[in-house]
Amino acid sequence: MNADLEKLIELQRTDAEIQRLQAEIAALPRRVAGIEAKLADARAVVEKAKAAVKANESGRRKLEGEIQAQQQKISKYRDQSLEVKTNEQYKALLQEINFAEGEIRSCEDKILEFMLDSETQEKAIRGAEAELKARTAEVEKEQAEARARTAEDERQLAEWTAKRQALRAGIGDAALSHYDRVLKLRHTALAEVREQQCTACHVLLRPQKYVEVCANEQVLTCDSCGRILYHVAAADAPAAASRPPAAQEDNEQAETPAAQ
Repeated sequence: MNADLEKLIELQRTDAEIQRLQAEIAALPRRVAGIEAKLADARAVVEKAKAAVKANESGRRKLEGEIQAQQQKISKYRDQSLEVKTNEQYKALLQEINFAEGEIRSCEDKILEFMLDSETQEKAIRGAEAELKARTAEVEKEQAEARARTAEDERQLAEWTAKRQALRAGIGDAALSHYDRVLKLRHTALAEVREQQCTACHVLLRPQKYVEVCANEQVLTCDSCGRILYHVAAADAPAAASRPPAAQEDNEQAETPAAQ
């Protein structure tokens, strides 16, 4: 095989691996952000549950304060009832006392509801904290794996980059310049030829050019897409063997005049 062609094939494989590694490394921040988002969601559940407990406690304290206020009113009304002069005044004070006692009962009922809700909320907190603990362990594991994967990718990237530099140094200027130009334009600079076709653009090669490409002795390009062509006999043989005999004969007859 032509020395430049052999190196160009390996260079394309190297460039593809470098691109893969670079993309994987670049994707790490997004992956880490996704991992941290899982943990943030779990933390938010815990904080929400704790906020509900605090609100419950605040509500209970407010109701307890209201009970004390109503009890003070009752005490005041009872003291006043000892000094009233008429039945109407006494009845009015009793009515105020009954109203205050009703308010106390209402507050006590609400406190009981708060206490029942508090039990549910405490249970929710324990569940959320357990979930947060499990999620934290999972996230730490994923973060460690991501860091390890990145470190390995960076190590491999350094090796592939060094290999790329060595390959490029051994390729002729003309061939390397064409490779770079096509790579920038089409993202791949080489294409394998199979069944007399460029596997990148699927254009059929002229019989004589197909023969020359199969020899792999020159740096030849596709007339359609400009990619550098090469042939792998082992990859093309099964396809050629599977063609009907008539088709093979037609190809042989088509190639004979061109060879002459």
